[in-house]
Amino acid sequence: MSEKSFDSKKRGPTRRRFLQLAAASALIPLLNIPSRQARADALPALDESNPTAMGLSYKKTQEAAKSIDGYQEGRKCENCALYTPDNKGCRLFPANSVEPAGWCKAWVPKPA
Repeated sequence: MSEKSFDSKKRGPTRRRFLQLAAASALIPLLNIPSRQARADALPALDESNPTAMGLSYKKTQEAAKSIDGYQEGRKCENCALYTPDNKGCRLFPANSVEPAGWCKAWVPKPA
């Protein structure tokens, strides 16, 4: 058997290199890179007439929430475990911002 000289510069793209690139590019969606930074001005304010907000009796102020059954003073969005202060968001309303002084029935204490 004769040995042929191998020079990778002359060969160009190979099937092996193609498969390596295809496998690497298939993993890109698994990196979970956010497409944009979530900012407070990027989230529209939650409206109290939103069906989910109504179901949870969301109110923008503590004063408005006092008349609701289950209201307890001091339980507000800013001290709830579901609240994200960097964008004034709530995990229950991922597309909207909530008022830090707001209130709803889904309040969860922050872990100690």
